[in-house]
Amino acid sequence: MEFDEIGGGRSSIEEAVAAALSYLDSVDPASAADAQVGWEGLRSISPPAGPTQNSVQTFLWLHLSEIADESDRAWDIARALADLLDRLGHARYADIARSARTRTLLESSDVSERQQQMLDAVEESGIGPPNTDLITWQETPEGAEAAVAGLIGETLEVATIAGEFAPTRIDGPPLRQSALAAKRRRLTDSVLRSERWGGVLLEQLLDHRMTLWTTYSPPRVELYRDLAGTVHDAAEPAYSCVRRLEGMLAILGDGVELTDRGYLPRAVVERAVATLWRPSEWPFPPGEEIDTAPVLRVRRLLRRLGLVRRHHGRLLPTAQARGMSADRMWTMLLDRFVGADYHPDTIAAEVVFAEIARGGRPSDTTGLLTEILTAEGWTHRDGGGEGEPVPVESVESLADDVLADITALARLDSPEGKRLAAALLRHRLLHTQIPAL
Repeated sequence: MEFDEIGGGRSSIEEAVAAALSYLDSVDPASAADAQVGWEGLRSISPPAGPTQNSVQTFLWLHLSEIADESDRAWDIARALADLLDRLGHARYADIARSARTRTLLESSDVSERQQQMLDAVEESGIGPPNTDLITWQETPEGAEAAVAGLIGETLEVATIAGEFAPTRIDGPPLRQSALAAKRRRLTDSVLRSERWGGVLLEQLLDHRMTLWTTYSPPRVELYRDLAGTVHDAAEPAYSCVRRLEGMLAILGDGVELTDRGYLPRAVVERAVATLWRPSEWPFPPGEEIDTAPVLRVRRLLRRLGLVRRHHGRLLPTAQARGMSADRMWTMLLDRFVGADYHPDTIAAEVVFAEIARGGRPSDTTGLLTEILTAEGWTHRDGGGEGEPVPVESVESLADDVLADITALARLDSPEGKRLAAALLRHRLLHTQIPAL
């Protein structure tokens, strides 16, 4: 066997690897050949410094099945690689290679089931980058996202080895899962906010996601036209956009008795208008809540955010609303305004966000919305026949609602209104998982 070169023209493998392969060859040439195949694959996705737990798991659980013709062959390579990793002093990685989890994944023939099993395995390993308020990862990260996910995996692995997830005292009980998850999220966010490779990693991921979306659907090129800088700037909160939410909570106090029709009393509406809106923003006499759109919108937003609830005819603040910071309320507003689901309704909202972020008042978004829905394969079935393009009128009402909700929080032509729209678009870019066409 030849151990001096790997991967057709690559540089000589490390002396330690060559020596380990030579030893394995003296014991079992066939196993040594499998070990070299496994090492070549592992090394191709590992950092220059050598394999990490993330690269080991990624190779074994994702790439090895693509290299081997059948599951038995893949399992032979995994076991041979385990022997090589043992010889190199990587016992933890060797245990992963020969584990029952790896064998189960290699033997799984159902693609969707195997994908879910792999996601579960990565999560249980403790080094998979968790979803946080900053980002929701794609199911199979690629390109820049895969590189950042790998870097976070390395950070979590080092933290594990250093004992950061160990009990807080000797012989103490293991940390609760909630505490472990919180620590992993904090470490993940710290890496995302760090500067590497020429910039802040989270902002690089944002650019990557915009590229992904425009590749996914050509009409989205127009959606994001000239918006990159605006969306990057929206990383900073616009606290004035939660001022009315905070103000309405203060007016509600410990709770308010609703009218027989389920609306706020007129006196509360009058106080809200006088306190939270300038006369130029609502130049009409305050009346019933149903006739005072801004107050009604803000109250419904509070309900959607889970900050108020109805109980026995009263509107009450929820437990999480008490003492909530402006930062947390801003994060909650972005997360729940339309959410991160991929649906015609939320696509209609995105088109509205983009127009407001550019500084315009959305007036005719039908054309672009129709192009995106058609390009991305959305259809509407009526009577069980062939799918027809989604009627735009069926989703335009949500776009109108989105426009009214943003208007209730800030003037559309104000810097705050533009910032809010850009931040909502940014949130969807970073948290929506792109489905397969």
